[in-house]
This record gives sequence, structure tokens and C-alpha cells, in this order.
Amino acid sequence: MISKLLSPLIFFSALAILLFSANDAFSKPRLNPITSFDRLWFEWNLIPNTQWSPRLIDSEARPDRRLQIFKIQPVISYQLNENFTFLTRSIFRFTSSPTATPVLGLSQYDLPNISHWDQKYKSGLSDISPTAFLVPNLGPDWTLGLGASMVIPAADLPTNSGKLSLGPAFLAYYHRGPWTIGTRMRNIWSVAGDPSRKDINNFIAQPLVRYQLNKKWYFTSSPIISANWTKTKDDGWTVPIGGGLGYVFRIAKQPMQISIEAYYNAIKPSLAGEELLGDWTIRTQLQVLFPRRAK
Repeated sequence: MISKLLSPLIFFSALAILLFSANDAFSKPRLNPITSFDRLWFEWNLIPNTQWSPRLIDSEARPDRRLQIFKIQPVISYQLNENFTFLTRSIFRFTSSPTATPVLGLSQYDLPNISHWDQKYKSGLSDISPTAFLVPNLGPDWTLGLGASMVIPAADLPTNSGKLSLGPAFLAYYHRGPWTIGTRMRNIWSVAGDPSRKDINNFIAQPLVRYQLNKKWYFTSSPIISANWTKTKDDGWTVPIGGGLGYVFRIAKQPMQISIEAYYNAIKPSLAGEELLGDWTIRTQLQVLFPRRAK
């Protein structure tokens, strides 16, 4: 497990070193890019070559299924006073995930059994995740925030946790010239919900490295790293590596930015000795930006 984690750690460490060794000639931003904008965020993730279950359950489980996750994320900040900002981020997930229903038949002894599985997709609204941070005003260079996160189960889907979960959340970003580097993370524990579903104890971190190439184009890397602490072995981690390009533009006077990214799932969780998640995640994003007026 440690050896598997070395490559992503080296990747992000190298980017961090590059950031902090950057030339001081980079001009500092006049505004904090996190708290100076409200955002309406649309994100689509595609994970091809995903398998719905281990072959221990379905010997004909196909490894060519697609997992799709569409997110709508309003990010809204409220300036409480000169010293603090209240930052909220809610994630509404709509998923289309591979699943299957059993088809009953008769055994050689004329007893009912599962003859095969009917593989299909199930779509709908999945978990809803509101998060809130209290962010002190540290100027344009630093953004630090401490808060709380919640996961609300919304539908009976394979990707739904089925549990109401709560936990602390933290964010830290440093902005220097064309660079932004930092992370957002949380850990949640289930406190209520479907008693037939497993308890939740999950860690999620989303590091960010962004470099503004010019006024329009930027490089971005923002993988979602997760760990399921309820796993008894080191098979609960998901660690993607990758990034992509983004473009800043306007429609009329409305600022927006769009990006496309690709991530290789270097470490994936396993179930019954099989890795069901596909090797790659393709992500596209559209952000509608709403600059906040300084008070």
C-alpha cells in the first residue's frame, strides 16, 4: 500500500515545490479567488470499463459498463463582517450506475434459484452533500476554513450510502501569481439511516493545483482521493492521478470557465478480490462565476 501511494505523493510534492520556488515576479491577485466569487458548478464524470459486481456473485458480470456521475454544486459565500466569511458548498449528485436484477429459474431439483442476472443501469438523484466553512479574512494569498459536512441519502441507488452522515471539514488554499494550490477535505461518520446498510466512516480529500497559463487558458489537477476506514485491509483507497486544461470566457458579460480532465485511478478499492472500478475517469466542468462586490 505504501509503495502504491508514493507516486501520487511524489506528483503533488513536485508541484508544490515548483509553486513555492516560483519567481516572485509573479504579480499577486488583487482579490481572493475563493471568497471573491460565488459559483454555480456543473460537473460530469465518466468512468468506463466498470463492473457491477464481482464474478463470485455474477459469473457473467461484464467489465464494460459505464459509471456516470453528474454534479450540481452551488458555492455561495456570505461576508459576516470584516474578519470572517461564511462559505457554503452543496453537492447534488445524479448517477447512472451499472446494476443487475436476479432472474429466477428452476434448479435440476425443481427448486427456485437465480438462473442469471439481468444487467442494466439505474439512474437518479443520489446523496446530497452540504458543507459549510467559517473562513477568516487573511487577504488575497491565503484561504483557510474550518466547518462541518453532511451527507443526506436521497434515493435507493447502488451509489447511495443509505445513511445520514456528519463530520468535520477543512480547506486550505494558497494563491501566488498564476498559481493556486491547496486542498479541501472531510471525514464523515454515519449517525442514522437504513439499519440494513453498512456504517459509514469515510475520508475524502480533493487537492487542487491550478496554473494560469495566460488570461484564457489554465492547467488544473483536482483528483478526488477517498478512503473507506471500515475496510479491514488496505483495499478501501481510491487515488486518481491526472489533470487537464481549462478555458476562461464570457457570454455577454457573464464570466465562465470550462475544463476537461483525465485521471488514472492508480489505486482502487477491491471487493471479493476484484477491482470493479474502471481505470480512467473523464471529467468535464462548467463554472458560472458571480463576482462579489467588496463592501
